[in-house]
Amino acid sequence: MLDATAGVVAAAYGLGPVLGPFVPLSYRSSRTWTLTARKGRFLVKHVPAEGWRDDFARAMRFEEKALAAGISMARPVAPVATAPAFGCAVEVDGIGLLRVYEWVDGRPLDDADEVSAWLGSTLARLHRIEPSGRPEAAPEWYRLDDREQWDGWLREGERLRKPWAPVLRDGLTGILDSAAWVSRTFREAGDYVVTHRDIEPWNVLMTDAGPVLIDWDVAGPDSARLEAAQATLSFTTRAGLPDPAVVRRTVEAYVDGGGMPFSGADVMVRRVGLRLGRLAERLRMSLGRQELGPHEVAQVEARAAAQITDMPDFVARVRLFGSML
Repeated sequence: MLDATAGVVAAAYGLGPVLGPFVPLSYRSSRTWTLTARKGRFLVKHVPAEGWRDDFARAMRFEEKALAAGISMARPVAPVATAPAFGCAVEVDGIGLLRVYEWVDGRPLDDADEVSAWLGSTLARLHRIEPSGRPEAAPEWYRLDDREQWDGWLREGERLRKPWAPVLRDGLTGILDSAAWVSRTFREAGDYVVTHRDIEPWNVLMTDAGPVLIDWDVAGPDSARLEAAQATLSFTTRAGLPDPAVVRRTVEAYVDGGGMPFSGADVMVRRVGLRLGRLAERLRMSLGRQELGPHEVAQVEARAAAQITDMPDFVARVRLFGSML
């Protein structure tokens, strides 16, 4: 099946004759493969966007703008004119939507990599591309303060005797308080832009020419400062705490590039929102409302219970981190 798919993809993207089979690369939120053809080596990625095609189309349009703005990023390959395409994606029978990128010869980041100047300047440049994001199209993690939704998950979890249900009942008030904090801070932020929305160390490859930002599938509206604060914390944490010198260099590069200064506990709410968003996904997976992907249901449920239990301490740590910015 995959060998035949390799030929279909190569033809759709004009890559020339295939010189080898699809080689599985990873499967986290999406499946990826490597493909070697006459025109070189490529990354092929499945995008499970069946329920959010409009958002995915918007992400692809922003990706094109980011490339034109000179962001250091993986270069997408456009399908040939005769291919049945959806934006830069091609529909392949038996798999779904596929993207193709030129291969990036890089490695994952490690703590020894000094990327503070790159990170700050890249965030600032991204936030200038489309400073008109619509807050109503913001990610789910900013809109999880609906008590009825959490009560529904709890009732169904108790009915099905899910292992996370007792701890959710005990921790629900704290979760709703945290979700309200996240939602309120985002509503008051005002600095809405269209941006990458997943700037994390695992989405950066280090190459001989410097860092390269990958994985643009969820690009869309967000708050500039909330994204910048989250990314700064993610990239500057050493031994469990932010490195003040690296934080300072990142923020200076962001402000020098035109970004607005940020500080304080409230700018870190995006980190709490992301945790709540992942928890919501795991509850839906456990209840059969969302596909498991590569995960096992027992693993998903155990992780959900652990996240609920840890939520008060997690929020306290985030507030502490915010005070260090």
